Amino acid sequence: MPHSTSWEKHGIYWQFSGTVSVKEYFATDAELYNDSRSDQIKYWIWDGTNIEELAISDIHAELAAAADWAATQYNHSVKAALIASDKHIKELMEGYIELSKEFESPWEFKIFETIEEARQWVSC
Repeated sequence: MPHSTSWEKHGIYWQFSGTVSVKEYFATDAELYNDSRSDQIKYWIWDGTNIEELAISDIHAELAAAADWAATQYNHSVKAALIASDKHIKELMEGYIELSKEFESPWEFKIFETIEEARQWVSC
């Protein structure tokens, strides 16, 4: 399975591995937004450290940013932690963050190298 989902007390954690398809990528949004807990989360962590291939394009990042912007109407204060070490994946994450800023998302976004760094940031 290319990803696992863990609901936590104040957020949600996704961990990815292997080849992640567009369908798998967008499945995380469905898991979040189809659950009433999404209106109460304080953070989400998207862990791509074990991804071998992320089979998405810039347009998919734009669609994700648009969907997440819509969610800001219900939950204004979320920390979004993205974790990756792969250069290509980081570039896609940076594009997603830039698009989110263009949509004037009130969420905080940050890219990390490790889960420990991400967890420390979301706990502050």
